[in-house]
This record gives sequence, C-alpha cells and structure tokens, in this order.
Amino acid sequence: MALLSRWPRPPASFRSLLQGNERVVGAAATTDSFVVATQLGLWLPEPAGEGWRRIGWDRIVKATWQDGRLEVVEGDLGADGVVIDRPAVSLALVEPANLPSVVRARVEGSIARSEQVSVPGGTGRVVARRVPGVDGLSWTARLDSGTPDSPAAREALADYRRQAVESATAASFPD
Repeated sequence: MALLSRWPRPPASFRSLLQGNERVVGAAATTDSFVVATQLGLWLPEPAGEGWRRIGWDRIVKATWQDGRLEVVEGDLGADGVVIDRPAVSLALVEPANLPSVVRARVEGSIARSEQVSVPGGTGRVVARRVPGVDGLSWTARLDSGTPDSPAAREALADYRRQAVESATAASFPD
C-alpha cells in the first residue's frame, strides 16, 4: 500500500528546475498545472504552459486565499526603494492541500519589521524582509492602498526607508 502524499507531486519537468538545496514544502494542483512552494519562494506556472517562474517570499507583497482561489501580488523594487505592485495573479486550486497555509506562513515569516508612516495624501509602510538564502535584511517601502501615488508621497516614503536603513545600520555597527 502506497503512503498518501501531503500534497500533489509536481511533474519531473518541474523538479529539474529546483536548485540543488531547494526543497518542496507545499504544492497544490490547479485545473491544468501546479503551484509549488519551496523554502526559496513560490513557483507559479506561466500563462499558456510556457514554463514556471519563482517569486521569492520577500517579493510577495500580498497573498490571499478565498473561495478556492489563491491570489498573489508580486512587487518590483523601484530605483527609489519603493515597491511597485505587479498585477495580481489569481489561480483556482482544485487540490489546495497545505499550500494556502504554507504561503501565509512564509510571506509573514519573511517580514522582520514593518512600520506604517504618514506621507502626503495618506500612508505607506517601510518593511524589513528576510530574503531566502541571503544574510541580512532587505528594506523596502510601499504606499498603502488608497494612498495616491504621487512624486511627493514616493519621495517621503523613500526618505523614511533611507532613514530606517541608516538607523538599522548604525544599531548594528555602533561607533
């Protein structure tokens, strides 16, 4: 009698993409593919079956699980250190297994510090995140939803981010 797996087994074509030390910690079947979580990030199928793409846990700015759908928003870091959201990717999971809880734990676990700050027109957030496989923290900033994206808001948020990085560096390496 075969033992039941905790999650659907990804195809061999996918497993060949993993780095030498990368291991699967969760997976779920979609209608025509898989979503796979490793300790380094979340692997999503590309549209039209054109392969796979891994998003590092530190780059996922929002992930929600509702009504059988996993929705993931990835952020790109602008030159000023302010994150720009990519369009959300929404996937129907026919066999979610442990994937929603793994995604939540890994995204939340990547956040070392988060502080809401006031910017012109609303608020933003300065966040220190752990990058899988890398020592130290990555500092980013993101406008909160409802806050208009303006040059003044972005500049204020970038300034808060710079101050947070300088403060953390000074605390780590006192004179």
